[in-house]
Amino acid sequence: MAEKNASNQTYFIPRRFGQPIPAEIFESLPSCFEHTGEDLFWSDEQMQNAILVLVAHFGLQRFVQALPPHSREELMCILEEGQLK
Repeated sequence: MAEKNASNQTYFIPRRFGQPIPAEIFESLPSCFEHTGEDLFWSDEQMQNAILVLVAHFGLQRFVQALPPHSREELMCILEEGQLK
C-alpha cells in the first residue's frame, strides 16, 4: 500500500503478504550501491524508502522468514520490549 508523507513523497507500508510495486517506484530508487567501506552514499530517506519498497514487495512474513534465527529472536525482543518508537 502506498501513501504520501508530509513532503508529498510516496512511501510504502509493508503488509503481511507482498504487494505489487509499480516499476516507476523501483526506477526512483538509487541505481547502485556506493560504499565507502563504512557507509552507503545514500541519504537516510533514500535508505528508508529502499527498505520499505523491498519489504512491501516481498511482505513482512517472507521478510521475517528470511531472517536468520538469531535475528528473529532479536526482533521479537525489540517488539516485546516496545523499543520501536
